[in-house]
Amino acid sequence: MQPADFTSLSADQQLDTLYFTGDILANRYEGEHIFLLYNLRDFYVELRYDAYNNNLHQVTAFQDMGKLEPYLPYLSL
Repeated sequence: MQPADFTSLSADQQLDTLYFTGDILANRYEGEHIFLLYNLRDFYVELRYDAYNNNLHQVTAFQDMGKLEPYLPYLSL
C-alpha cells in the first residue's frame, strides 16, 4: 500500500488499517491537539486530534522524512 492508496480509503477503513496493521511510533502534544504517528511499512500516517473534544481533525499520509522532525525527541532510534 502506498500513501495515495491509503488516502483513497474511507475514514473508517483508514482507522481500521492503522489499528490492525500500523505500528504506533510516537505521540506529541501541541496546544490543544494530540498528534499520533503511525508506520505502515513504506510510509507514515499522522493523526491530529482535538484533545478537548476528542475529535479527529486530520489524517495525513507521507513518506517525506522531514515531516518526522517534530517526533524525533520521542523516537528511539
